[in-house]
Amino acid sequence: MLAAAVLVPYAWWRGSLATRGMVKWIVMLGVNLALVGVTFYWVIERLGVGPGATIQFLGPVLVLGWMVLVQGRTVGPIAWASALLAVAGVGLVSRFWDIGSLDIVGIAIGLISAALLASYLLIAEHLGRELEAATIMAWGFVVASLFWLVAQPLWSFPVDLPGAVWAKLVWVGIAGTAVPFLVEAAALRRASSGVVAVVATAEPVIGAAAAWVLIDQALLPVQILGSLMVVAGVASIQRWGLPEHEVPYDAAR
Repeated sequence: MLAAAVLVPYAWWRGSLATRGMVKWIVMLGVNLALVGVTFYWVIERLGVGPGATIQFLGPVLVLGWMVLVQGRTVGPIAWASALLAVAGVGLVSRFWDIGSLDIVGIAIGLISAALLASYLLIAEHLGRELEAATIMAWGFVVASLFWLVAQPLWSFPVDLPGAVWAKLVWVGIAGTAVPFLVEAAALRRASSGVVAVVATAEPVIGAAAAWVLIDQALLPVQILGSLMVVAGVASIQRWGLPEHEVPYDAAR
């Protein structure tokens, strides 16, 4: 809801609130946004952060598979190799082996979360052919907020939180949600969902690097190796991964 409270005024200021007949797709995107968060927190609750994040970040591979099997788009071997290298790197960075037990339900939830992540990227790319990034994310988070208001009404939310906690929630809502998703939607207007999906695997690497710098949480050698694998995957798909004719229409603007 904090993200919607920031993005709607921003889109209004830009004159970008018109949905141009894309309401159905916006509703799908908003519900998708809500469910990606639900399933991610659910899977890390059952499997732990490392295994949960690794399974969810199979999303880029699913995006490439959808592009080939459903959309009939061209995805070459370098793109596949880049995606697999990046996902494997995420697994090393997040320590996928830190799993308590083989939880079949948790793994199933993780795979659902990966599919939802992939569909979010594909839907956002589709919307980007007609709408600006501000429009997509403003209305997307409005729909996601309505979903959450039904699932968890305002009166059930704890309001007696310390000021420091509220400050952190605001920070997460703006800097950790509204801004990154807005930037990602803008990227999907200029690059293929396959490229953006692989680039998104840099998120755990950036988080791990920030933790190392800010709270002195040093990385293990295997995590450093994983970070380098993600960087290599991201760089290779940006440079050689997909043919030029596979970028969205806005790239030529």
